[in-house]
Amino acid sequence: MVMKDFAPYFDFETKVKITTADAQSFIGVITGFEDELDTESKKDELELDVGDRYVMIEMSDIVSVEKV
Repeated sequence: MVMKDFAPYFDFETKVKITTADAQSFIGVITGFEDELDTESKKDELELDVGDRYVMIEMSDIVSVEKV
């Protein structure tokens, strides 16, 4: 998936469920993106507020995103 796929959910309010290629699921609010030049993994990453912490997920690992 690429950044434009997340545009409908990037409003700091919409709760989403993101599923990764290794079958992990995260529910939270998208709060930002990090460009491949700014990450240790050298891949674009999405920042997700899951309530008690922030999770960085490599965008190449995301297989689905849906509104909760």
